[in-house]
Amino acid sequence: MGLELENNEVETKNELKKKPTKKTKEMLEENARQIEELESEKVELNSMLSDLEKEAADLGEKSALKMKVTHRKFGEGKVISQDGKYIEVKFKDVVKKFVLPGCIADKYLEVDDEEVYEYYVKCNETHKKRMDTELKIKSATYAIQRHEDAIEKLNAKYK
Repeated sequence: MGLELENNEVETKNELKKKPTKKTKEMLEENARQIEELESEKVELNSMLSDLEKEAADLGEKSALKMKVTHRKFGEGKVISQDGKYIEVKFKDVVKKFVLPGCIADKYLEVDDEEVYEYYVKCNETHKKRMDTELKIKSATYAIQRHEDAIEKLNAKYK
């Protein structure tokens, strides 16, 4: 009889340990709320990213090949090759590589045609916005993972 009483006390103590405290419940709820907010934010960011990709597609791609440019240090040059966003410019004594659209938009290379310059400025702005949006999406994804891990740890204590 005494042994049965002892086992019942142990079972009662174990049952008490399995119930989460008020603080733990609050933490679980807060983590769940944060995940919900971050998921909502990701939906908005993915929508923005889609809009930016459409904007970039609407701008199209202009070839920089054979374009005449001017560099402060190297002087006048001509684009001799283009591989995606990378261009090679032949100056008087040297060939240098640059990255589009930033090299023109940020005036490392200057062009005479104002319309071409404006095109690269718009492309650069769109590119920067896309990179920023993609970074925010990744950040939200990692934050969601951290909250899910926290929930998992809190629940593991009570299993």
